[in-house]
Amino acid sequence: MAKYSGPGDIYKALVQNPKEGWLHGLVAFAIIEEQRIEWIQHRKKLSGAEPSPEEVQPWYEQLPEGALQRAKSEAERALQVYSEDVFDETYDAEVAEQVEDFKKSLIVAEIRKLGHFWPQFGVNVIGGFVGALVLAVFLAVVAFLVTYDDSPAAIGSNLRGKMEDIRHD
Repeated sequence: MAKYSGPGDIYKALVQNPKEGWLHGLVAFAIIEEQRIEWIQHRKKLSGAEPSPEEVQPWYEQLPEGALQRAKSEAERALQVYSEDVFDETYDAEVAEQVEDFKKSLIVAEIRKLGHFWPQFGVNVIGGFVGALVLAVFLAVVAFLVTYDDSPAAIGSNLRGKMEDIRHD
């Protein structure tokens, strides 16, 4: 079991010789130091005075090896939560920015279309004229067929008459 004589030993164990990475070790070291500060506040509350550095020394010496492992685990969880929060915020910000860019590009495209009003107006007028012309021709053909053509009954009697003429010949 390793015995720690002060924050320097804990710093070496967590930050200077880390397997997990210096940031992970630094966060774990901060967690250990936070525990020390809480212990000092607890002692101050009980005795009414802050403990001297000589009185804090035994706190480091009695620190079990498992305390460092717990601090490493807490640091890993804290860094994981932080990275998820950063990713979510970054992702949300990027998506919001892309949506705004898309909206702006749509608005700009519509405004640019408005700049082509007169050419588009001319195309629409010509299209309307061609459509009206086609409709007029269609209506003229229908009117001609209705006005100058016989009804189906008249066509049938005309054919019957021609059939009778052919039989008599």
